[in-house]
Formats: sequence, C-alpha cells, structure tokens
Amino acid sequence: MIHCPVCKSREVYPVAGGYIGQVYRCKRCGYVGSLVVDCGEDDKNRDDSDR
Repeated sequence: MIHCPVCKSREVYPVAGGYIGQVYRCKRCGYVGSLVVDCGEDDKNRDDSDR
C-alpha cells in the first residue's frame, strides 16, 4: 500500500513510468514525484513503541 509523503493520503496513482522509474500524483494534495511511502498491512497495526 503506497501513501503520499506530504499528506499521507492513499489516493496516489502513477502518471508516468519507463526507464526513469515511476512518477506518482496525489489526488488530495497534488504532490507529483517519484518518492512515495510504501507500507504493508502489518505496519499499520504496529504502534510506535515497536520501532
């Protein structure tokens, strides 16, 4: 599951790809870039004390 690094929204979708890699856009805040936060289902159930 990927998240926007700015607003933490999950409404992120790829707009370009190829040799340079993926470029993503956030529907909520308008962020455009190749950096997104990827976390699994296990990460959302873990509290901060486990890290």
